[in-house]
Amino acid sequence: MDFNDSVIKYTPQALGIVEDYEAFKPLLQDEGVALVAITKSATTVELDGADKNRDFTFRGTADKVTNSLNHFDPLVREAARRVKIIFDTYGNLAPKPDDEESGLITSLIAELRTKVSAEITTVALVDWIDELERLNNTFKALEATRNLEEAKRSILRMKQVRVVVDAAYNKIVKRINALMIVNGEAPYAEFVKELNARIARAQDAITLSKAHKADTTAPEAPKA
Repeated sequence: MDFNDSVIKYTPQALGIVEDYEAFKPLLQDEGVALVAITKSATTVELDGADKNRDFTFRGTADKVTNSLNHFDPLVREAARRVKIIFDTYGNLAPKPDDEESGLITSLIAELRTKVSAEITTVALVDWIDELERLNNTFKALEATRNLEEAKRSILRMKQVRVVVDAAYNKIVKRINALMIVNGEAPYAEFVKELNARIARAQDAITLSKAHKADTTAPEAPKA
């Protein structure tokens, strides 16, 4: 949070808000926990299991291609060589981040079916690819469900936490405004200047975001 960064930079002691800041810190931590919870898995075990299943099948599919390079039938060996070129282009997908792996597996399967459709039949790879696709889709569906459910629960918690954090923030701002009246503006001028600049940047970003959203959702003007 930019406000917190500014307070740390100028120190609560120099700003005269030690007590209020100590009350503010744990609330800020709660906000961070609520934010993390938006993307935290509620179905971690299911997702981990689905990921392991698709990794296992991906490795098995790649191993079958490699083993087919030593097949007794030269036609199978040649087909395996052509298929392996595509697998080598993608490399080992199992260690990739979840979302990246999902997309790459989808692309890999599409390439295999379009570029070497006859070869995957010769190598008896069709069933393996179908199963890999099924497991990849299962993982993506679980992840989408998890994200939707967690977002609904966490957004509600985030709203509740935000009310408390905003109240603590406003209390600090009022305290500083009061101290500026008592002690003069000089001790707080740089802090207030920096904070106002950060607020302005944040407001500009929100304005640009809203404008972009309006542009993308507005109906296209009729053409003559």
